[in-house]
Amino acid sequence: MGPLYQIDILDKNQDYVATVRNTPELDKTGTFLSYTTRLSNIGKCKFRIGKLDPLLQTEGDFLQPFQNHVRIRRAGTTVWQGVIVKNPQRNKRFIEVEAYTYLYLLSRVLIRHDPSDGHGSENYRILNNGTMAIYIQTFLDECKVDMGLPLANLTYGTIDNPNFPADYRDDTGAALTGSWTFSPNFTVKYDYRDLLYVLTTLAMYCNFDFEITPAMQFNFKQYIGNKQSGMKFTYGEHGNIDDYNAPLDGDAMANYLWGIAADNQSLIIHAGPISDEASVAKYGRIAALAAYGDVKNVNLLTSRIRGEITQVKTPDPEIHFFTNNKAYPLGRYAIGDTVAVQIKDGPNNVDTLRRIVGIDVQVNLTGDENIRVITNKPREDQ
Repeated sequence: MGPLYQIDILDKNQDYVATVRNTPELDKTGTFLSYTTRLSNIGKCKFRIGKLDPLLQTEGDFLQPFQNHVRIRRAGTTVWQGVIVKNPQRNKRFIEVEAYTYLYLLSRVLIRHDPSDGHGSENYRILNNGTMAIYIQTFLDECKVDMGLPLANLTYGTIDNPNFPADYRDDTGAALTGSWTFSPNFTVKYDYRDLLYVLTTLAMYCNFDFEITPAMQFNFKQYIGNKQSGMKFTYGEHGNIDDYNAPLDGDAMANYLWGIAADNQSLIIHAGPISDEASVAKYGRIAALAAYGDVKNVNLLTSRIRGEITQVKTPDPEIHFFTNNKAYPLGRYAIGDTVAVQIKDGPNNVDTLRRIVGIDVQVNLTGDENIRVITNKPREDQ
């Protein structure tokens, strides 16, 4: 596999077991390793271990889902780590391994519910007292106990508490300002949900990012990454982009948005319409309805559709580009970073800041890397 990459197998405690030595091709292009990372979402990796690899001879059949982990090192630095979830193929030539980053584990833990009060509270977890940050750490503390290893090894880095967005009010109409704090007049209610779902929705309310690092450290904060506006990716003569894809998809587009949900008494609540006038003027009114099962408060409903309309008001594409050997080396940029992207190629004309939300790497047996960078437009509060 060349000197640049090393694939290590770890045990349930994330202690080193062995290094993979024999890596058959994944496809006819000579790719032997692929790995992806995503912002506030699950990344994956895939590779194969040849049946003649010494580790299979010495360790036996130990590539077990949830029992073993994968660590990918690039030039001596850990760039990816996660838990084995699948062996899609186990045949006379190789064992194929698929592993997912540690956020995946949170999708396999259901949140605990409140004690029974005789009125069905045992079917829900109601957030009605304390800050969002305290609830998040409480959920994580509980899931570490409920799953055990490997989540028992989870540590905490930064868990920031957001401030209320502008114009938030509780159920009595009183203004909500300052640090995000739940109360009997301002609640969120979850039923049978996994922790990844809960964290994803809480992050949506306040436009926060979250992650579990390869070192099993959890972070929840307003911005993960670095703002590198001076770092420019350019397509064209002498550019550092080899190829790109900038599709335009209007199927999910909306610039006139209603929101609908049900409150804690199962009464229908709605918010909106929220309209983006600049988009309406350009494209005409494109209406849509967004329904949410977990939202129980008009303010939260308003927050969700406000955040959603910023992402769907134009057919702004999720621009993907492939770097070439003139590009900044992998490691100079990372998930969450904001960088400059310039594409001037006939009708495709882009010259703006973009946020990196995904990085896909395919490594060839020759050592060459095929790197795809996935970008979105930065959120308006960034």
